Amino acid sequence: MVFTSIIIVNWNTKELTARCLRSIYENVSPDFEIIVVDNGSTDGSAEFIRQQFPDVRLIENGENKGYARANNQGLKAAQGDPIVLMNSDAAVMSKDPVGIILKIFEDHPDIGIVGAKQLYPNGKIQSLGRQFVSVKNLVKSQLLFAAAPVFIKDSGRKMIEVDYVDGAFLAIRRQVIEKIGLLNENYYMYAEDMEWCASARDRGWKVTVLPEIEILHEHAASSLKRYRDILVYNAVNICRFIAKCEGTDEAKKAFYVLMAGMLLRIPLSLVRPGKSKLALDYLVGFKRCYGLLNHLGPILKGKEYETCGD
Repeated sequence: MVFTSIIIVNWNTKELTARCLRSIYENVSPDFEIIVVDNGSTDGSAEFIRQQFPDVRLIENGENKGYARANNQGLKAAQGDPIVLMNSDAAVMSKDPVGIILKIFEDHPDIGIVGAKQLYPNGKIQSLGRQFVSVKNLVKSQLLFAAAPVFIKDSGRKMIEVDYVDGAFLAIRRQVIEKIGLLNENYYMYAEDMEWCASARDRGWKVTVLPEIEILHEHAASSLKRYRDILVYNAVNICRFIAKCEGTDEAKKAFYVLMAGMLLRIPLSLVRPGKSKLALDYLVGFKRCYGLLNHLGPILKGKEYETCGD
């Protein structure tokens, strides 16, 4: 019997995770399993899920092991094919998305990964797939405050080939995982989905978005709780990806661009309503990135580093 595994990583997003789970039960056809990996939550998430959603397979971590490692725990436990990764702050808005994905995989054996149209809570398009990050588009987004070329316009097509899709909703064939391996745990969180899609494309599989599948995505609901850490993880992991694709010199340029972007956002945060507390996060993020500069070469090659310490 063909069935699908859906993996959700939760960290202190109890209510959003509950919404995500309800949306799956309401919109996904039978023959699926849900695996929730709780990353050391302290908001009672694990007990809540156990009581309210007894059919969910719950994996409990005593600490936050990061997005990539937690998803890998779910991937190792998953029995279905295909496998869908969902963020806890996402919700399924379309009927029978898995049925649509299965049909695409059946009709197009060269497609290895499928994403969806991701929407902000106000209904505006957040993403229809993304382009791989580069120094050029980082300069535009971080320094010039221009929209980086990461959004692909909805042209009415039923299928759009893209560089990569966000892990907020990512369906992948088991066969692809067997060829490219699990998520790279050196990434901890952020950019692991981009690298995964790049690895699949390198092996000859296409990565596509199906606009008819709509996913509501709050975006960074849990990561904003530790934003200064996220700034560092994001900077390092983006540059690790660039180092892998374009070399260390380009990656170092990108790191400086991202640091400059943090500095520019300090005064902007102070004058934006409700955003003043982010100014300190940007300052701390910049200081931590600055502290990594003497070790940047090895870090870009995968050496572990510590984000803690203000």
